Amino acid sequence: MSILQELFDNEVHIGHRTDRWNPKMRPYIYDKVNRAHIFDLEKTAEALDVVKKFLAAVKLKNGRVLFVGTKPQCSFVLCKQLEESKHFYVDEHWAPGLLTNFKEIRKRVDHYLNLKSQFASGEIKKYTKKEVSKFRKELDKLEITYHGVAEMRKKPDLVIVLDAVGNRLSIAEANKAGVPIVALVDANGNPDGIDYVIPGNDDSIKSVGFLLKSMLQSLDS
Repeated sequence: MSILQELFDNEVHIGHRTDRWNPKMRPYIYDKVNRAHIFDLEKTAEALDVVKKFLAAVKLKNGRVLFVGTKPQCSFVLCKQLEESKHFYVDEHWAPGLLTNFKEIRKRVDHYLNLKSQFASGEIKKYTKKEVSKFRKELDKLEITYHGVAEMRKKPDLVIVLDAVGNRLSIAEANKAGVPIVALVDANGNPDGIDYVIPGNDDSIKSVGFLLKSMLQSLDS
């Protein structure tokens, strides 16, 4: 099966409604159908090929990758494909400063790991019930933000964003921190500041899942 057919079968071609688009994505649009933009899959295939070659080079240098996708569709795919992997990921909440104030964020992550360890070992029982309840609530909040980056001891070598609209802060921070960016950008997204743009549907689990799997093949094979 050709890559174009695979992209089509996985709904990568379906963009946002025509009244909700960013004109900067015009170069990647093929047509309009039923008030929705349709991506030029030849351009998407070309972009994906370039990205996969870049990822293969990152792998050769033992580079570490941070995946970001907090929209429900993206979060679901990240959890399903990355939970047992070596890659770092943010699937629920981006911690402001994760890339631009890493040392301070790392202190919060270490605190999270310390709390987690105390609950796992039973050491937390040395505190009163009221204190334990307070620490449990704190741990639950920290878990949401840091569970996918707990072992990230330094800034990543690359950030891959699965939703360029909802995760614009991560893109801005990566730019400021000098970390290269790969991003899936839908028709309503802004390609500015992104080193490697993959034009395509970021609303479909099939689309996001297929593109993530394709990228992981270059990193993990």
